Amino acid sequence: MVESRRSAVKLFSLPLLAILGLVSLGAATPRAQAQEPSHNLNDYVVKDLNDFSASMKIVEFNEHEGVKINKDFPLIYKIKGDIKVKYKEENKLRIDGRLGASNATLIVNGTTQYATIPAAHIKTRLSLGNEPGKRKTLLDVGMISKGYLAYTQAEFKRTQVVDGVLCAVFSVSYRDKTLDTSHRMIWIDPKTKIVLKRDEYTQGDKGNGGKLNATFLYKQPVEHDGFWFPSRIEAYNNENKRAGVTAYTDVKVNVGLDESDFVQ
Repeated sequence: MVESRRSAVKLFSLPLLAILGLVSLGAATPRAQAQEPSHNLNDYVVKDLNDFSASMKIVEFNEHEGVKINKDFPLIYKIKGDIKVKYKEENKLRIDGRLGASNATLIVNGTTQYATIPAAHIKTRLSLGNEPGKRKTLLDVGMISKGYLAYTQAEFKRTQVVDGVLCAVFSVSYRDKTLDTSHRMIWIDPKTKIVLKRDEYTQGDKGNGGKLNATFLYKQPVEHDGFWFPSRIEAYNNENKRAGVTAYTDVKVNVGLDESDFVQ
């Protein structure tokens, strides 16, 4: 019982990266592009997306490869069946699932995280602090929001083909390097504005840029009321070994999620 409780507490301290991002690039000919992809990240912001809900299911997991991303990475797979996800701008998240025979709820509202598992008598509140890397953003599901650009900076690197699509490639880091020196490379589809690929790098020291930690691929995009969402997200460790796959269905956008969904 003690070990189960510890696992549950660890599970709900995981970043959205591990939760939503359980998460082969081919040499296919890129689809026709009307023009060169924009070099300005602002042009790929998903506008007027206020909230969404979806069902998430864990399709695949390799624990041996997952722990190479993070030692707590496998803990998310203790959640079984369909997991209900709700997101509301800016940086509000709710996840409802089952941990064994118990209901479990995770809520993130700004910089505060709540977890409730009634059967295990767990009800916690955790401050995420000011570190920008701990925030829950649309990037974890492959999209760029206006709010995300407020505390990040981007540099256009090149264009490159991913899954037959000519993408704009950016390096994105946080403005305040005293809080977080990590960065990520993102490949964006100009048509759907989905990030098709994301490489996450660790925080660097002594002036270096950190090491590759994980790669996320956002696949099988589906349009929902004018917004494109990936329906499959694959996660790979820095040895390019697949660690996990999640699938998303029943996506509903701008449903008017209530603020009460994101308070404990």
